[in-house]
Amino acid sequence: MRVPNVGSFLRNTLTNIPLHLRSFRLNLKNRWSSAPLCHPDGPTLSLTTYGSRLKHVHTVIESIAEGRVLPSRFMLYLDVERDVEQPTRQLRRLKRRGLEIYLAENLGPHTKIQWWVQNGTFDRPHVVADDDILYPKWWLKRIGEEAVNSPDVVLAYRAHRMVLNTEGTALTPYASWPPGVSEPSHLNFATCVSGVLFPPSFLQIMREAGDGFRATTPRNDDLWLTFLGIQHGVPIGLVTGESIHFDVLPGSQGETLNSTNVFEGGNDHQLAQTFQPETYARLMEAEKALGWR
Repeated sequence: MRVPNVGSFLRNTLTNIPLHLRSFRLNLKNRWSSAPLCHPDGPTLSLTTYGSRLKHVHTVIESIAEGRVLPSRFMLYLDVERDVEQPTRQLRRLKRRGLEIYLAENLGPHTKIQWWVQNGTFDRPHVVADDDILYPKWWLKRIGEEAVNSPDVVLAYRAHRMVLNTEGTALTPYASWPPGVSEPSHLNFATCVSGVLFPPSFLQIMREAGDGFRATTPRNDDLWLTFLGIQHGVPIGLVTGESIHFDVLPGSQGETLNSTNVFEGGNDHQLAQTFQPETYARLMEAEKALGWR
């Protein structure tokens, strides 16, 4: 019989207390607040959710609504018609404050961005968020400020650094990659979990690329945006110069792609299907530019 590690359990419990308290407060805010979710000066913003996470997504939205900068449009994409026509009480309250809810094709993780790519007007940057993160109040403000300084860069709060094998013909396993490099680079592999900002020019690139992701990377939107960035000469930059994973919403991890994509090698398989010889050549050039070749 396995004996539980009491010390580890207590540490985890104590660490999570502030997250549970914030989650509780955000739920109270949802019940009573009438504060607007949007401001005309902000970027557009979208996210998606599915399954049991639908019960908790309002808490994530409320965390973003506490921000010092608010989005100009705040969109939630759902793939079940009933959930759009008869939203939860919490989402109905958010709709009264500016949330837009749309029925969208279930494209897995691509759902959070592809509806906007297909239907949006690209007159400002667009930000995507995940449905299981409690975002800090400075989140949208900081990424927007960096976008002003780097208007042609895809910006992420979290990224890995892609590493080529010795021959430069393939990548080492995804699970072995270190954190991303501080300056904008084709070696950075953005992860949407902590938020990603797309400049209008890159949104147009994604629109023109269409649904090519269906064939090679249907379960990884991070891979698709990284591939398109390399192919079109658009680097990925880290907002703060280091990779950050924000706090996870307690109780939201029952359904996740992480175990399949990372621990079961799904990312490596999709990378091999998506990247082309010229992709690896451009990564080799990026490594040489940094003195790693």
